Amino acid sequence: MPMLDSFLVDHTKMPAPAVRVAKKMKTPCGDTITVFDLRFTRPNVEKMSEKGTHTLEHLFAGFMRDHLNSDDVEIIDISPMGCRTGFYMSVIGEPSEERVAKAWEASMRDVLAVKSQKDIPELNRYQCGSCKMHSLKEAQEIAKKVLDAGIGIMDNEKLKLDLDKIKGATC
Repeated sequence: MPMLDSFLVDHTKMPAPAVRVAKKMKTPCGDTITVFDLRFTRPNVEKMSEKGTHTLEHLFAGFMRDHLNSDDVEIIDISPMGCRTGFYMSVIGEPSEERVAKAWEASMRDVLAVKSQKDIPELNRYQCGSCKMHSLKEAQEIAKKVLDAGIGIMDNEKLKLDLDKIKGATC
């Protein structure tokens, strides 16, 4: 099985909250797709709550589009990582990590401004596959932690995984 890009970075060195370009690729038509790692918590140190992550998924997707989409950037998708330490965001275009960090920060402020659970978009059984698995309070706690800590920029060179380290490695 091939080693995926996301597993070629040393998760023990990842700062959080922080953003990094995880991958860039060109479409057959020549458009650039950039995938960002939006790391909310340090891997293997802390993870976001299940309900908070799910609520953030609903809120973050719209708020990031409000702050990042433009003539030269369009968000394709924002999805939570299975490890619950962050989100991957795929975009058409090449926004800088600093621009993404500013949009992320503005989005976290938007999350804090949501007044009640009923204001969570698509929170119904027709549009959500786990509509009872939400917590605005937990999503806002996550947003507050991000804002309190500040969003950094990860250096992919410093995160490059030494493949010799993983021989025989366990949790």
